[in-house]
Amino acid sequence: MENENLEQIKAQREIYRHKAFKMMLEIGFIIALPAFGAYFLGKYFGFNEPGNSLKLTLLLFAAFILSWSIIIYKYNRFNRKMKEIDIKIKNLNSKDQL
Repeated sequence: MENENLEQIKAQREIYRHKAFKMMLEIGFIIALPAFGAYFLGKYFGFNEPGNSLKLTLLLFAAFILSWSIIIYKYNRFNRKMKEIDIKIKNLNSKDQL
């Protein structure tokens, strides 16, 4: 019995490690892809020439804002799901106490 609980806990820990790793990769891509896109877009339009560095900087700043907007959106969506789960747990606990 105790071994089964230990194995379940270890399996659950591995699942969360895998999810955390996937989330870190996802955040890395969310930050890197718009930055690379902005850099190559700026290069395509000639913003990397000596007189246009401000335009390239503004394009990279827009990519930064886009990245963080996506991250905040994903966090809010995750947080809503967690609140729903917390409410369900609270309801189950209150039913158990009756």
